[in-house]
Amino acid sequence: MCIMASEPAAPITLKEVQLRLGVPQHVLIHLCERGVIVPDFAETSGRGKRREFSKRNLFEFGVALALRGFEISVATSAFIVRLLRSFERAAAKAVPNFELLGFFADGGELELHLFDGAQLAFEAHGGGLRKALLLSIDIGEASREPASRPRLEPLAELPRVFDGHLQLDLGRIARRTTE
Repeated sequence: MCIMASEPAAPITLKEVQLRLGVPQHVLIHLCERGVIVPDFAETSGRGKRREFSKRNLFEFGVALALRGFEISVATSAFIVRLLRSFERAAAKAVPNFELLGFFADGGELELHLFDGAQLAFEAHGGGLRKALLLSIDIGEASREPASRPRLEPLAELPRVFDGHLQLDLGRIARRTTE
């Protein structure tokens, strides 16, 4: 089972992100300026300094843009993107050397579920996982806390009673944005 990504990381420019995702630069810049995407390599710090992104950032842009399509607020989108990193840390406790993009490369699937705009759940399976991994958080409650690292809790099963449900196929988004 190969969970770690083996490809060395090379910085990706904003122009390259624009071309890969087919989105105007001003939209990408807005996501950076509002804190939805934090460049892994370099953040602009003045005139002549450009942002440089990682493959992980490409994936995060893909998720943020998918959420934008449902008119999810920028603040909630930023919180959900941060939760992806929390998911990765939590999964690494269950699977040694777990790395999200490596998980997708190994055929892993990950869905994001948002129930009634309040409870968010990640459902992961395949990619070397012995059994499905379900982690959840109450985003309303967690976003009110000052903690910079929200904590995902294990979930026995996805909720069955709800008024509304949004589901994103994060594995598909990852393959579309990072390959």
